[in-house]
Amino acid sequence: MSFTQTPVLASAALNSTDGEAAVADPRLDPINPHEQAARLARIEEERVRRDPNSTDEDIAAAREARKSADVAALLNDKDLQRQIAEHEREQQTTRAGQVDQASQSSQSSKIWIDVPYPQKDEAKALGARWDRQEQSWYVPAGVDPAPFAQWTPAAAPRVRPKQSPATPPRQYLAVPYGERVAAKAAGAVWDKAAKSWYAGPKADLAKLKRWQPETVSAQQGPAMTPRDEFAEALRSIGCVVSGEHPIMDDHKHRISVEGEKHSEKAGSGFYVGHLDGHPAGYIKNNKTGVDLKWKSKGYSFDPEQKARMLAEAAEKLQARTAEQERLHEQTAQRVARQMTKLLPVTEPTAYMKAKGIEPQPGVFTDREGQKTYIPATDVDGKQWTMQYIREDGSKRFAKNSRKEVCFHVIGGLDALAKAPVLVIGEGYATAGSLSQTLGFATVAAFDSGNLVPVAKALHEKYPDKPMVIAGDDDKHLETTQGVNPGRSKAEEAARAVGGKLLLPIFAPGEQAANPKGFTDFNDLATRSVLGQEGIARQVRSVVDDVLERQQGRGIEEQQRGQRQEQASRRVAKVG
Repeated sequence: MSFTQTPVLASAALNSTDGEAAVADPRLDPINPHEQAARLARIEEERVRRDPNSTDEDIAAAREARKSADVAALLNDKDLQRQIAEHEREQQTTRAGQVDQASQSSQSSKIWIDVPYPQKDEAKALGARWDRQEQSWYVPAGVDPAPFAQWTPAAAPRVRPKQSPATPPRQYLAVPYGERVAAKAAGAVWDKAAKSWYAGPKADLAKLKRWQPETVSAQQGPAMTPRDEFAEALRSIGCVVSGEHPIMDDHKHRISVEGEKHSEKAGSGFYVGHLDGHPAGYIKNNKTGVDLKWKSKGYSFDPEQKARMLAEAAEKLQARTAEQERLHEQTAQRVARQMTKLLPVTEPTAYMKAKGIEPQPGVFTDREGQKTYIPATDVDGKQWTMQYIREDGSKRFAKNSRKEVCFHVIGGLDALAKAPVLVIGEGYATAGSLSQTLGFATVAAFDSGNLVPVAKALHEKYPDKPMVIAGDDDKHLETTQGVNPGRSKAEEAARAVGGKLLLPIFAPGEQAANPKGFTDFNDLATRSVLGQEGIARQVRSVVDDVLERQQGRGIEEQQRGQRQEQASRRVAKVG
C-alpha cells in the first residue's frame, strides 16, 4: 500500500460512526485500545445526536470527544506513522537538493526594492528581507524577482547607499470633542502643536473616513438623514449595521460588533437614538469599551416624517421585544431540562483548580467532573441562563438566553439574604475568592456591563444592606485602547447604589509587567506574591469600614427618632 493511499483509508475509518463498519477495515487492530476508544466515542456521538432531549451543548461535547479519540487513534497507528516518517524524509531530501541547485544557479547580488511601510508585511510574505546595515528591503538571491516589480524602481542600481525614510505628510481630521474617544480607538493621534487630530501610523482609515474634512463638509448638507448619519457613527466605533438598524425610537437596542459572530439580539454593542428636537444619540461598543455621544450635523425632520418614523420604530420594537421574550422563556425551559442531567460539584473542576477556589453549593458539573456549569438567576430566583466553562477556561452562555440583570450567588440566595454586606464582583472566580475570604455569600455579575443592572436590582431588593462593588482593573485595555471598562463600570455601579468601590492592589511591578494577568481579586489571591493574606487585608478592611458606617447611620437615625418622639411629647403636654 502506498503512502498516498493510507490517509484515505484512515479518514474513512475515522469518519465512520458505525462501530461494526470500522472493524471491517483490515488495517485496524481490534485490540488497539486507542481505536477501541475512538469507536466508542463515535457510537456515543451518534447516540447523543439521535436523542431528542440532547441540547446543542451535548451534541457539541460529544463531537469534540469523538474528534479527540479519532486523533489519538490516528497518532497511535504505527504503520501509518512509519509511512509518514518515510515520506517526510523523502520530501526533506528532495527539498535539500532543490535548495542546493537553486543556490548554485542564483544571482550573487541583492535586488534592492522600495517598499512603503504599510506594505512591508506583503513584501515579507513574498520572500523579501530587510538589510539593517543598508536600512532597505531586498530580494534575496534565488527568489523570483517578478512578484516584486511594483517596488522595483525603473532604473534601480544593484546597490544603493543607505537612506533615511521620508516622513509621510499627516492627514488631519475634523474630530468633534465628544467623538474623540471613538476617533482615538480607530487610530487617530492628537497633535499638541497643531491642536488637531490626525491619522496615526496604525490608523484604520476606513473608520476615520467620517472625520476627514471633505467628508464632514458633505455630511453637513441636507442630503444625509439623521438615520444615515447615526449609521455612520455606529460603524465608526466598530458596530455592524444591518437589517433594521439603527432604530431611533428613544429605546436601547443591542447590535453586533466587528470580530464577533453576528447576532441581531445579543451583540456586544448597544445604542440609543433620539429624534426629538435636534437628533442625537449614544453608542457603546462593549467589546472595546469605546463609546460615542452623537449629534446630528443639522438635518431635521418635518413633523410628518418624524411621526411616521416613530410609529414604524414603535411597531418594530414591539415585535422584536415579543420575539426576544419568547426566545428567553424557551431557553430558560431548555436550560432547566439540562440541569436535571448535571451533578453538584463535590470535587474542584479543572477551572476551579486553575482559579484556586473550592466547590460551593449551586454549581454543577458533568459526569466526568470536568466542565463547570454556573446557573444565572434574577432577584426572584428564576434561572434564565447558564454559563458553561470548559477545562481550558473558555466561557459562553446558553444560546438565545437572557443574561442582563441575571447573576450567580456564591452560596445561594438564602445565604445572600443573611450576608451583612452585598459584595458584587464580575466573574465567578472573583466572587468565589471574595466569598472564601469574607466567609459569607457574594455575587458574580459575569461581566462589567452587567455590574450596574445587577447592583440596582439587588439594591432594590435589599435597600438596607450596604454594598461593595469589587471591580476589575483592566490595565491591559487602558494601555492598548485607552479604556478601562472594569474600573469605569464598577465606579458607575457604586455611584448608582451609593456603594463602596473596591479595586485590587498588587505588589509593586506585578501589574506593570503583566497587566493582562493581574486584573481581579482572584489574580490577587492566586498569582500575586501577596496571596490570600493580601486579599484578606484589602477586602476585610473595606467591608469592616462599610459596616461601621452603616451601624453609625443606624444609631444616628435611632437617636433622631428618639429626639422627634420627645419633641412630640413636649408639644402634646403643652397643648
